[in-house]
Amino acid sequence: MEQIRLPGGESIYSGYLDNGLAVLVLPKKQFLRTYAMLSVNYGSLDYKFQLPGEEAVEVPPGIAHFLEHKLFEEEEGSVFDRFASWGGSVNAYTSYSQTSYLFTTIEHWQESLVYLLEFVNRLHLTEENVEKEKGIIEQELRMYADHPDHRIHSTLLENLYHEHPVRLDIGGTVESVRRITLAELERCYYTFYQPGNMALVVVGDVDPRATFELVRRSYPDRAWSGQKVERLDPEEPSGIVKPWAEEQLAISRPRYMLGFKHDPIWQGEELLRVQIAMALGLRLIAGRSSAAFAQLYEAQLVDDSFSASFRGHPRFAHTVFSSETDNPEALHERLAEIIKQLQAGGVEQAEIERLKKSFYGMFLGALDSFEYTANRITAQYFEGTPYHRYLEVLQQLSHQDVQAALADLLDWERSSVSILRPVNHHG
Repeated sequence: MEQIRLPGGESIYSGYLDNGLAVLVLPKKQFLRTYAMLSVNYGSLDYKFQLPGEEAVEVPPGIAHFLEHKLFEEEEGSVFDRFASWGGSVNAYTSYSQTSYLFTTIEHWQESLVYLLEFVNRLHLTEENVEKEKGIIEQELRMYADHPDHRIHSTLLENLYHEHPVRLDIGGTVESVRRITLAELERCYYTFYQPGNMALVVVGDVDPRATFELVRRSYPDRAWSGQKVERLDPEEPSGIVKPWAEEQLAISRPRYMLGFKHDPIWQGEELLRVQIAMALGLRLIAGRSSAAFAQLYEAQLVDDSFSASFRGHPRFAHTVFSSETDNPEALHERLAEIIKQLQAGGVEQAEIERLKKSFYGMFLGALDSFEYTANRITAQYFEGTPYHRYLEVLQQLSHQDVQAALADLLDWERSSVSILRPVNHHG
């Protein structure tokens, strides 16, 4: 196994099984808990793909999420009950780009790990249980549709993107879920759930080589095609769909969201650099100790719900600002002024150096969160960004780099605003 040293003295040990599975172990001495996450490099974006020498395949959106639900089904008994009997808990989630199955436990971690590998590598589908699941997922989608945070974010992405599947709900739509067939679910499962397209992360007081050996011995034997799948994203126009959209919902206060669309042009360390530069830049605007936040808060334009985030991925990238506010128009105007001022030279060296120290401490502190660390290791393994280089890249960044990132990426020609107002709001 290869040993990669992390800042703070810990090491990640990584190796590959003969079938291609990446195994990454982060030993945590004297911690009682063990956390493991088996992830597939497959998410809601991947509904159009092609295998070598075959025709392109397009399936209904929402299949990755549907499969995540179905893998918890067994012919007899329940996956949840099995983990509970060992004193552990199990869960899963689907994102735009990955599906992850995870457990946490204090006892019986070896049995839990072997069983995690087992149930993710076994598909139990029938026409009957697929139809039944459609009803369950439809209810979930309808429930989310009425959730204010979900609604405003969905509307914003629909305003920013013309074609890219990031504009669609991770679970698909009620219509797309109804169209899903048993054959399509099997097709996607056997295409993407290949060990060479997966990664296992184990965090806890475990021996890396013994853990690797346990995984090697226990990994289910299945026929793997080993073929590299090509993901076919549509051509996305540079411009946005529309700059402003308002809706009404049964909420007590208006919500405001501003989004900027970016071209996903970065790979590897360059992507990590942009992610950190934008995180620093956005902290100047939405960070609780920033002058910008104080100004917006005193003007009663934002409250503690105010946030800003940059999503940078090899296949999509955007920045989002969000807050509850009594006056969305006034907030938009003041926020635009703050952003333009920073873009025009308002990023101060002393402020960036102070933030870098705080990021340094947060990075080291986050290593104590098993969940956060496992997620970061997995996402960065799939994206090809060097997680272990985070602090070095952070140290290299200057206030000019942060300013350049804000000036370059927060392009008003490619921005859109989404507002949710309480029903029957006049004015």
